[in-house]
Amino acid sequence: MVRNTLMVEEYFAAILPPDPKIEDEGHGCFHWIVDDWSQLSERLTSQTFTVAGHDWGILLFPRGNQVSDTVSLYIEYKPKESDGKDWHVCATFSLAMSNVEEPDLHTQKTTHHRFTPEESDWGFTNFPERQHLMMPSMENGGPALIDKGRVRISAYVRVHKDPFGVLWHNFHNYNSRLVTGYVGLRNQGATCYMNSLLQSLFFTNQFREAVYQIPTENDDPKRSVALALQRVFYNLENSKDPVDTTELTKSFGWDSLESFMQHDVQEFNRVLQDSLETKMKGTVVDGAVAKLFEGKMKSYIRCVNVDYESSRVENYYDISLNVKGCKTLRDSFANYCEVETLDGENRYQAEGHGLQDARKGVIFESFPPVLQLQLKRFEYDFMRDAMVKINDRHEFPASIDLGEFLSDDADRSKSWRYNLHGVLVHSGDLHGGHYFAMLRPTTEDRWFKFDDDRVVPVSRDEVFGEYFGGEFPQPELQQQQQQPNYAPVVRTRPLSKRFTNAYMLVYIREALSDEVLGDGNVSAPDHLPKRIQQEKEERERREREQKELLSLLPVKVVSDREFAKHQGFDLCHFGQRQSAESQLFSERVPRKMTLGEFRVLYALRTNRNPDKIRFWTMVSRVNKTIRCDSPLLADSMNLPIDHIKEKRSPKWNDLRLYCEECDPMVPSDRFLTEGPAAEESMIHTKFYDPKTQTMTGMRNMYVRAGDTVESIFPRLYEMAGLPTNVAITLYEEVKPSLIEKMDVKLTFHQAEIQSGDIICFQNADSRSANGHIDTIPEYFNDVQYRVSVRFVPRPPRSDSNPYGSNNSVSGSDPESDASDKKNGVHVFTGSKHTPYDRVAAWLAQQIGVRDPLKLRFFTVGPTGQPRQP
Repeated sequence: MVRNTLMVEEYFAAILPPDPKIEDEGHGCFHWIVDDWSQLSERLTSQTFTVAGHDWGILLFPRGNQVSDTVSLYIEYKPKESDGKDWHVCATFSLAMSNVEEPDLHTQKTTHHRFTPEESDWGFTNFPERQHLMMPSMENGGPALIDKGRVRISAYVRVHKDPFGVLWHNFHNYNSRLVTGYVGLRNQGATCYMNSLLQSLFFTNQFREAVYQIPTENDDPKRSVALALQRVFYNLENSKDPVDTTELTKSFGWDSLESFMQHDVQEFNRVLQDSLETKMKGTVVDGAVAKLFEGKMKSYIRCVNVDYESSRVENYYDISLNVKGCKTLRDSFANYCEVETLDGENRYQAEGHGLQDARKGVIFESFPPVLQLQLKRFEYDFMRDAMVKINDRHEFPASIDLGEFLSDDADRSKSWRYNLHGVLVHSGDLHGGHYFAMLRPTTEDRWFKFDDDRVVPVSRDEVFGEYFGGEFPQPELQQQQQQPNYAPVVRTRPLSKRFTNAYMLVYIREALSDEVLGDGNVSAPDHLPKRIQQEKEERERREREQKELLSLLPVKVVSDREFAKHQGFDLCHFGQRQSAESQLFSERVPRKMTLGEFRVLYALRTNRNPDKIRFWTMVSRVNKTIRCDSPLLADSMNLPIDHIKEKRSPKWNDLRLYCEECDPMVPSDRFLTEGPAAEESMIHTKFYDPKTQTMTGMRNMYVRAGDTVESIFPRLYEMAGLPTNVAITLYEEVKPSLIEKMDVKLTFHQAEIQSGDIICFQNADSRSANGHIDTIPEYFNDVQYRVSVRFVPRPPRSDSNPYGSNNSVSGSDPESDASDKKNGVHVFTGSKHTPYDRVAAWLAQQIGVRDPLKLRFFTVGPTGQPRQP
């Protein structure tokens, strides 16, 4: 039997006292005697015990659970078939270990948990250290907790009721629509204030109905506040997921930065209402906003001794009430309507009556059906010379009769009692914080917390107990037990302010609540669901396309056919700068397609024999050139192409290959199974003709490291069709800015030639007709700085975009050239370093102008409009 501090009810009272805010299902305990501690297995489970109708067990890891020096102890919930798949049980529990003979010697730990199918056991991985359990008591020399291999393990469990289903919920995979029937709004960064107000307006069904009736068929949701709000409301009704508000913020003209800046709720509400009222003018819902939110108040000065009154009636959409110095909402209204006496030196100058004693004040002529009250939580502190937040306690009731604050002339045919519909809460201080809303969506007394994308049910006690502000309740004074030589000691904690409190209150007139809130069945305009469905289908289509694109890999292949017509650096341009003559093979293919399957596909597309070609991978060298690296032989034919890309060229988004065609003198089987010998390198050659100023790609060739560069002269003469007695000069194309002349007496090894290198050659004696570009270095220098400029006659200023969508030229298109000439367009192709005078002279000759100095040039902006000359 457990004695002293482990007596059941005493233990529960001391260690697991009931929580006044949480109702219990029941409580109970279980004791487990463990024998032969040193012989225990790695994991043990106690027999099942029942507390409050639920089955439980204790899990013991004598030598620790993934720890070596402590005992691990857990409690496990054992679900029944009747619990279903989504069961959960909330419990506070304490696990204790005690000496079997002397239960006063014990150690315990307490915690609480929400037991679910994902987390069916909970407890302490580090309970006590094993050595402490084995050591005798240091205080009185008593036995150890584990004495003679025996120990008692006790579980004290208090099971709690969870009426709202969210007690201690971690909100992983939480579905607001499934739990509450409502969904939240996504926070764009700092739009929680807006989300809180929008949820309040959404449940004001008469307002939602009016918004739906605004004609918006032809509006753009990013420019029309009304349409964007309609879409938000419709999605709040029908979406399974939290609703995005980006369109709404964009309709206000906000950029993404402003979405990360908190705005004032009252200011945002007024801007929103003004925009909607403007859009409603001249429609069937003209005046709907004013009908719901507009009230009237009268400011007056009334003389005491003569019959004279000066007054002014004003409309209002919300009321700002003082919090400081007012304990309740009624006090705030009384403070708002407080009468000031004007007497003595402060008497009022009444027209026709001179100076008179008077009373000055404000009285309400009417309150709107939906009353929005702004509590003045932020105000200027003259002592601190700064704005501060007022966290004073300010109580608001569930219902309030405002008839006493109405003028005698007000219509009292219906009650002016108002019921609380929503509380907008601010948590934080002046410099930052968070907004959320506590709302009662219908006339039923059921409350929900709308916290951005999460909606959870809450108790009425939370609404009317947690958000008044003020200080937290002071804990009970704990008096230390009095001893002979010591006076009693009283411990208190300093008072702490509640920084989470009501900022805005929404009340609905009781007599009109059925009309304002309705039954929730508000019909959206026909065009809205159709348009949203079309956009959803389009979005899904794009997602499918994107998914398909992700399953495909772009593959680009260059062969000697394209290389022959290439006029730039390397073998080709793998980017978008490809002329029609040197257009590469480019196709998206399934990532899991094998290289062998792709070889067959490529051969079919390019009219080649698949057995007579092999591919080389391309690499980007340190000098920014793209060259051949190594051949893909027969052992690579079964590899997926995405595997080859990741292994050989992971930096690119596409797979880049060079197609080598088999030499007729080499057997096909050897061509596909054997790569170049160790001393061999595959190089590419280009021939430059100064007379035509063209560069022609020749076919590839294999060279041996020990051979001299001049040993390939015969093959170069044959490729270019040059007489063998002509002197030729060779250059290595190292990179665009480095074209080196080669010493033909060196070996290829000495010249540091490797596979993928490019050697350019030309007739040493040949010269261009104009003497402009005579050598290969000059040619590549021209290529590096070559640009095409399109000159268009400047049209009248009334033309919005006379230059079309393409204001630059890349490559040559005969049809576009003919069209350009017909429209007076001329294209100049030359170096970036070409002098202005030469360009002007060229254009003057083209258009028949004698004096080039009479020409003025304008650059063109992205929109096609001329800039400054």
